[in-house]
Amino acid sequence: MPLIAGSQITMHYSGPNLLEDVDLKVEPGDRIGLIGPNGSGKSTLIKILQGSLEPVRGRVGRGSGVTVGYQAQELEVTEGVTVFGELRSIFDEADRREKRLRAIEELLVTTPGDQALLAEYERLQASQETSGVYDIDRRVETMLRSLGIAESAWHQPLDRFSGGERNVIGLARVLLLEPDVMFLDEPSNHLDMEGVEWFIDFLKHTKAAVVMVSHNRHLLDQSVRTIWELDRRQVRAWTGNYKDYRRQKEEEMALLERQFKTQQREIERLEFQARRLKDMASAYDDPGQAKRAKAMERRVERMDKIERPDDRKRRFRAALKTEARHGRIALTVNDFSFSYGDRVLFDKANVEIEFGERVCLVGPNGAGKTTLFRQILDEGGWDNPTLRVGKSVRVGEYRQLHDSLEEEQSIQNWISYQTNQPLSKSADLLHRFFFTRDDLGRPISTLSGGEKSRLQLARLVHAQVNLLLLDEPTNHLDLDACEQVEEMLGEYDGTLLVISHDRYFLDKLVTRVIEVADQKLVDHKYGFTEWWRRKVAAREKKRKSVLEDRNAPKIDKTAKKRAYEEQKERQRAENRRRSRIKKLEQSIAKLEAKQDELKSTLETIYSGDRAHMAAEISKQFDDVRAKLAASYAEWEKLAAADD
Repeated sequence: MPLIAGSQITMHYSGPNLLEDVDLKVEPGDRIGLIGPNGSGKSTLIKILQGSLEPVRGRVGRGSGVTVGYQAQELEVTEGVTVFGELRSIFDEADRREKRLRAIEELLVTTPGDQALLAEYERLQASQETSGVYDIDRRVETMLRSLGIAESAWHQPLDRFSGGERNVIGLARVLLLEPDVMFLDEPSNHLDMEGVEWFIDFLKHTKAAVVMVSHNRHLLDQSVRTIWELDRRQVRAWTGNYKDYRRQKEEEMALLERQFKTQQREIERLEFQARRLKDMASAYDDPGQAKRAKAMERRVERMDKIERPDDRKRRFRAALKTEARHGRIALTVNDFSFSYGDRVLFDKANVEIEFGERVCLVGPNGAGKTTLFRQILDEGGWDNPTLRVGKSVRVGEYRQLHDSLEEEQSIQNWISYQTNQPLSKSADLLHRFFFTRDDLGRPISTLSGGEKSRLQLARLVHAQVNLLLLDEPTNHLDLDACEQVEEMLGEYDGTLLVISHDRYFLDKLVTRVIEVADQKLVDHKYGFTEWWRRKVAAREKKRKSVLEDRNAPKIDKTAKKRAYEEQKERQRAENRRRSRIKKLEQSIAKLEAKQDELKSTLETIYSGDRAHMAAEISKQFDDVRAKLAASYAEWEKLAAADD
């Protein structure tokens, strides 16, 4: 039985339909990658399936008791809540159950036969075991490390973080929830390479069904078993990963093309024969020939026409060109040091990049890659001995966070100012990057991430620079656009320095790797593929790779439950001990008071004339003293456990 099923889903936002009569289902254990052009409705579809958005027509059904987790592209935050506090809040219900269990244990010491308390205790304990909540703080810490969030950031308020960082924290939240179905929207966009590899490993082991929107082709190849392609308002399922999808689609398009051409040849043959027969019928006044011609025309009319496969993709009508070649050296970094307060990012780092090289800058999030880019752009120049840019080098940049864009301006005014072109020519440039006439007056603040990416590319195409600094250029582009950018950069004859976590992109373009490590720039004079192969091999040899350090310990469920039961038993024993000590102290106080009372009574008896009562009171006194001694002995034994 499916966990989630959608039937006849139709959706629009006061305009043309984004989705039209879509039927689909999510089965247990599914690994689904949802792909499609920017703006086709991928995020809308997963919101509908997840339940936060209602379709205009159709319905979504969810299996009984099925839990769902949803990671949006940006996490909504509450002011003042820290990263750790946000993730810890997932387990508030488990904490409440745990506190109630402890309270019941205290009560059962004094009322061990209370059936209502025992029933509540069993119910709460079963809920706690079913939820699989063990060692909560450690689980949160492991998740944060695994996704590359620095420990120094754990107790910082969430509202201080960028949208990309919140994206990662939102992902951590869903993974910790361990729901039956996870809906993830671009989960790898802001993970570093180590985080992506850890995430891939997580997906291989999780029991949850996963539906994720992603443009990361490496992630789709390594983790999904089904591709949902959303195109022209419909969803089509393809078996296999992204490579399998591409192969199957190319084969299908080639087959359809052959079938179309075969049918067209048959149609042309029949139409030609029909024309000849009509001519003959007209020339010889032969109704039989006319009848045969009509029969052939009907054959053509009755055919199930095969449409020519439309594999034509929208393409940027532009190319990245350089204005002029510069000298041998494009960029020299010489004894570069940089700090944020007490935090040192670079300490006398050195590297040299020559004209025409294709270099990627790699390193974990927070290592300083983007900071180095900004310093080159702000401080670099021919006269700067630390960050020397070649004399005839013109630098162009692409920023991951699009913070070079002026949000309040219209896209046409902004591109006109940036390129120093009249509005008519700037409109022509924007049209080459799929911006329509209606888009020209839109404020930049209303653009999606993919649209902002295209706007930056339009500016770079016009600039004709010979050194490109690109910070995550494929992050918000759909798969077709990613491949077009790769082609544009493949034909670019200038110098390329790029930050990217897109393995496909780097495998295709990069011939040299510079790694930010230990506050230095470590030069690897080979391509990304070879660098990654050596890095993975080194980890395997040491058996202490970063991935293994980040990876959560894989403790089987039985071991977890056993450890949990042992912990609970120790806790119950401690509660019983403390409760017994308290009870003994109360009993000892009463016995001491009784002993003093009996002692006083005996003194009164012996001083008076009631000696006949002494034997009975002495017996009571001895009994109390014996009980007091036993209580003292038990108390000392229990109290010794505190030492």
